This record gives sequence, C-alpha cells and structure tokens, in this order.
Amino acid sequence: MQPSTLEEWLQRLEGAHFKAIDLGLARSKSVFERLGLQPNAKIVTVAGTNGKGSTVATIDAILRAQGLRTGVFTSPHLRDFNERIHVHGAPCSDAELIDAFEKIESARAEISLTYYETSCLAAALIFHAAKLDVWVLEVGLGGRLDTVNIFDADVAVITSIDLDHQEYLGDTRELIAVEKAGIARAGRPCVIAEKDPPSSLISTVEACKAKPLLIGRDFFVDESALAWSGRWATMTGECELSDIPSSGLMPSNMAAAVAAVLQLNVDMDLQTLRSVLSGLSLAGRREIALVQQRYFLFDVAHNPAAVGSLMDHVHNRFPHRGLRVLFSAMLDKDCDAMLAAAAEWIPQWYIADQSMNPRAASASHLMGLLSSHSGATGRAFATLEAACDAMIADSHADDLLIVMGSFTTVGAIRAHLGLGCASQVNRLC
Repeated sequence: MQPSTLEEWLQRLEGAHFKAIDLGLARSKSVFERLGLQPNAKIVTVAGTNGKGSTVATIDAILRAQGLRTGVFTSPHLRDFNERIHVHGAPCSDAELIDAFEKIESARAEISLTYYETSCLAAALIFHAAKLDVWVLEVGLGGRLDTVNIFDADVAVITSIDLDHQEYLGDTRELIAVEKAGIARAGRPCVIAEKDPPSSLISTVEACKAKPLLIGRDFFVDESALAWSGRWATMTGECELSDIPSSGLMPSNMAAAVAAVLQLNVDMDLQTLRSVLSGLSLAGRREIALVQQRYFLFDVAHNPAAVGSLMDHVHNRFPHRGLRVLFSAMLDKDCDAMLAAAAEWIPQWYIADQSMNPRAASASHLMGLLSSHSGATGRAFATLEAACDAMIADSHADDLLIVMGSFTTVGAIRAHLGLGCASQVNRLC
C-alpha cells in the first residue's frame, strides 16, 4: 500500500535502499531522465566540509532581495523534513512533497534510491514546477558523486576542506578536495572560500577547465570580531563594503556567496546588499537566543574543524563569559578530537543519550572520552532535554550556554526551548 502521509513516506524512504549512504550518480540521473525534466533555472551548487548551509542561506537571501525567485535544497534538517526544500524563502508543504514522492516512485520502477537521492529529486520536481530563477543546491556529502552533481552548476562554490567522512572521501585534505572539486564545470566559475586550499583543489578545478575565483586573490575579506569588510570584482570594476556587523556567520563564506551571485551577473544594489549581510542569521549556526533569562549559542559543529572554529568564535566574541556546553554527536564522528578541541576552554559539560537515534554516541562513551581531557568535568543524562534543564539550573545569568553537535542535538534542544525553525537572534556583546 502506498503511503498517504509525509511521515509514512519518510519512514518508507528510510528503509527503501540497502545502504543509507551509497554514493553515485547513475541511479538518480536515470530516474531524473525518466521524469522527463530539464533544469529550467540557473544553478548554484555549494560543496565543502563546513559552512555550506550559511553560504547557501546568504546566496538565497541576496538573490531574493534582488527580486529573484529561488529554490533551496539543503540537508540534513533540524526538526522537520520540509526545511530541506524551500521555494522563495518558504519551506515546501507536505502536499508538495507527497506529490513529488509519488511521481518519483512511479518513475523509478526497478531502480532503488536512497533517502537522500529521493529528497534531491523531490526538490528538483518542486523547483521545476515553481518556474524559479535560480536553484541553490547544497551538496550532502563530497561533491563528485553526490546526487546534487547530476545538475550542471552555472556557478560552483567550495567553502572549506577538512577531515570528515573519511571512509567515503579519503583520509587527507588533498583527497577530499578532489571530491569537492567535482562540482566544477568547464568554462564556468568556481568560487573557493578556503583560505589555504590544498593544491589538489586548484589543480582539479583547473583540469576540468573551470574558472577558479580565490579568496585573497579575486575577492577579499578583512574581518574582526565585531565587523568585517569585503571587496569583489564586478563586470564594471569593483564593489566594496566595510563595517558589516558580524552576525556569527563566517565572513569568508558570506563573501564567497556574494562572489557567486556576482558571477550570475546579478546587478546588486550595494545598500540592499549591506542590509542583507548585516541582518543575516541561520538557525543552528552560531545562533544566539535569549531563553529563560539565559543566553544560548546553538551550533551544528559536528567535526573537529567545526568545533575548533566555533571555539575561536566564542573566545573572540565572548571572552568574559562563563561557558557551559551540552554536547551529543554521532558515533561515526571523531568525538574524541571534538572534545579535545573544546575541553580546554569549557569546564562544564552536559552529555546526553539520544535513545531514538541508533547512530548517536552513547553518553557513557562520550563521558569516557571526556575523562581523558583535564580541566573538564561532565554529567551524563538519559535525554537531551534533561541535560538542557540541568545546564540551565546550574548556570549563572552571565554564562553562555552552548548547544553543539549533531543536527538532531541542536534541533531537539531548540524545540525543547520553544524556538521555531526560523532563527531568533539576540545581539550579545
């Protein structure tokens, strides 16, 4: 019997393929061709180890501010699957998703698809029907063999290159860079926000005859803790903005987003651009919220590089605040290295089980790892919600309460505290 609700469809998709992650383009490309569609908009594809979500959000905000209609595909989601597919700033409806899943189910026949592959194809169907100006697509894993790469990017963006998903992408930055660079296309721009890119990234982009645009060479960022400036080449010269208030999103990624939009030959009004960049925030990405008279920082840092970058941000922005952290992550991540990156800075840890998530590291496992890092003490809890309540009860009014780790961790705590899908940002200096 065919599912009738979105929840039923998602449950079916979770077990529809024999592997949760099965990289490759052949299956999804074949089904897309059977659906009889052709992309009917410009396409911007964003890959990278960290910073993809904030870069996509910046590109989308700039384009919509200039009056263009956009579709955005991202993954994973914080709470609701609908977050993955936005049409002109709004998440798609259950009905739209169900209709897309039904069409894909009919077209795929004997072809088995992963949950992620079906998600990406559903986004393409919804975007095609909406007759948009630009599709902004976030790579899920890698780039070269990710389903998003069945679409030829008019502009490719690569944010950062670091160690994550080594079992799929390789165990060095050089190898991982080759996979990320797979989204570049001949004769088309590839914006690179990585400030110290592996040599293989540039050589791979150039080998496919794409046009690399490098931060520090073709566009520039000057950043401090509270404000940043950017300078970009345009068709008619240069544009420059200074003293853009820091919103928590990384200036290098925001600048790369501007560079990508410029490559679409969008005629941007600088005052509008300044307004967009100054006010932009994204749920779960260095997001500050005031809840129950406590300041929280939410961040989906779930690899060592992301945690290290978050710690730099915290100490640059909030050097005099007491710090506490609620943490949970997936067992297949380098949890020990993540703990090492933060334990010397954060003395109080609240570690939680995620009993409904079989991929999550247990609290006892994480506590064992934490015990090897001097200066940090932790308490284990049966649920994320219990850990959050204890952290609030133990804290002082001037503490910064950090919630970091997997998307499921951040999403669950945001929901527990009554925060919606949209970021609710308060300035904290």
